[in-house]
Amino acid sequence: MADRRQFLKSAASLGAVICAPSVFAQQYPSRPVRIVVPASAGTAVDITARFVAEALAKSLKTPVMVDNRPGAGGLIGTDAVAKAPADGYTLLFAGIPHLTTRWFVEGPVTFDPVKDFVPLAKVSSSALCIVVSADSPYKTLGDLIAAMKRKPGEITFSSGGAGSTSHLCSVMLNDLTRTRAKHIPYKGNGPAVTDVIAGQVDFTSQGAPSVVPMIKAGKLRGLAVTSPGRWSEIPEVPTTAQAGVADYLVSSWIGALAPVATPAPVVERLSDELVRIASSPEFKAFCVRQSMYVDIADRRRFLTELPKEDAHWKRISQLSKES
Repeated sequence: MADRRQFLKSAASLGAVICAPSVFAQQYPSRPVRIVVPASAGTAVDITARFVAEALAKSLKTPVMVDNRPGAGGLIGTDAVAKAPADGYTLLFAGIPHLTTRWFVEGPVTFDPVKDFVPLAKVSSSALCIVVSADSPYKTLGDLIAAMKRKPGEITFSSGGAGSTSHLCSVMLNDLTRTRAKHIPYKGNGPAVTDVIAGQVDFTSQGAPSVVPMIKAGKLRGLAVTSPGRWSEIPEVPTTAQAGVADYLVSSWIGALAPVATPAPVVERLSDELVRIASSPEFKAFCVRQSMYVDIADRRRFLTELPKEDAHWKRISQLSKES
C-alpha cells in the first residue's frame, strides 16, 4: 500500500511538471511585459520596438513597455535580458550589434548572443546611407572611393562605436573596393553624424533616422544607399549598385529575442503575435516612412538564420581589425 501511495504521489508530481508549461502559457501574460532596447531613443531599433510594443499591448491585453538600456555598444541592455528570468516578461529588441559588439570590447562578455537567447521573430531590416558633408568635395561615391585609393588610411569615417552597423558597413565598403580608411568611433550615431556635418570626419554610413532629416535640411549629401532600391524619402540618392559598387548590399535586421529557457508555448505565442504585427498594412506603412522594409522570419526561420549571420559578421569584424 505504501508503495502504491508513493507511486501515485510521484505520478502526480510528474503530471504537474508536464502540465506546468501549458498552464503557464494559458495564464500568460498576467502582468506587464518589458522590451529592452540596448540602444538610445530615436534609433531604428528603438522606433520599431515602440511601434511593436503598442500593437503587442493591444493583442496581449497587457501593458508592454520599452526600456532603453544603451551603453557599451548594446552589451549592457543585452546582458540584462540574458540574466533576466526566462518567463516571457523581459524581451530584447536588437539588430546586428547584438552579434558584433562582443568582438570589440575589452574583457569577457558574459553571454553568448546565439546560445543564450531564443529568437522570437525578425520583423524588419534597415539599410544604410553613405553620407558626406554638404560642403564635401566628394560629389559621388566614386569620388570618395577614388580618394581612398589615392590616400590609403587618410580618409576618415565615423561610426556609432566599434562593432556597430555603421562601423562594419564602411569596413565592407573598403573590403569590396580594396581601399582603406581610418575609423573614428563615437559613443552613439548622433555625434558621429554631427562631426561629418562639421567636416571633422569625411564620411559615415548610417540608418535613415540619423541622416535623412539632415539630407533634407541640406546639411549632408547622400552618396548611396545600401539597399536594392532607392529610398522614397530621398529618391535622388542612388543605390550602391547604381553608384558603381556591385553586390554591395548591407542591411541590419531588427528582431525580438528572449532568454533561452523561456517556455516553448510562450515563445510560440510571442512569435505568432510578432509575425502578425509585422504582416499588417500599418507596419508596412511605418517601415516605408522610416526607409526600412518589412523582413519577416518566424521563430523557426530566425533560429536558422542567426548562426549564419553570426559567422558572416564575425568575418567582417575580423577584417576591421586587420585593416
